[in-house]
Amino acid sequence: MITIRKKLRLYGVHKKICFFLINHIFTGTKSFSCAAKRKLMQAVGNPVGKGTTIVGPITVLGTVSIGENCWINRGFTVHGNGHVSIGDNCDIAPNVTFLTGGHAIGDHARRAGAGETYRIQVGNGCWIGAGSTVLGNTTVEDGSVIAACACVNRDVPKDTLAGGVPAKIIRKLDDETVKPSEK
Repeated sequence: MITIRKKLRLYGVHKKICFFLINHIFTGTKSFSCAAKRKLMQAVGNPVGKGTTIVGPITVLGTVSIGENCWINRGFTVHGNGHVSIGDNCDIAPNVTFLTGGHAIGDHARRAGAGETYRIQVGNGCWIGAGSTVLGNTTVEDGSVIAACACVNRDVPKDTLAGGVPAKIIRKLDDETVKPSEK
């Protein structure tokens, strides 16, 4: 009989091997590489929908579930032991960080108190700009855009553009599609 400790150690090695393959072997965006990366992510408990492209390298310390037809660019990072859920048709630009762990404020002797785990929800059709950071227990609702280098520390309503540090709502977005030739 395998003990829980042995199972966890095997899972940790399995996870490291899968992420090594994702980040170093199956590089690029060819369909074969993308399919392999989706299967490897699923093998370590991170479901990824059909048509999603993971450019890599990525770092996932918590768990993540990614919907269909998403683009996950290089430098995608999930820190902490929490969970990130990304809807369908989302674009995550380079070097986006999701922080799913933190600490309660402790006493005078040690201000980083007890550890906490958070969830982050990104709705369908969202675009998270390059270099952005999304903090725990926040929701970016459907159709929203997070400007580059923003720090999201509160919920972002549906169909809005948010940016800055901390992120504030810049404007409401129309439901209409703007074609590049009409700009």
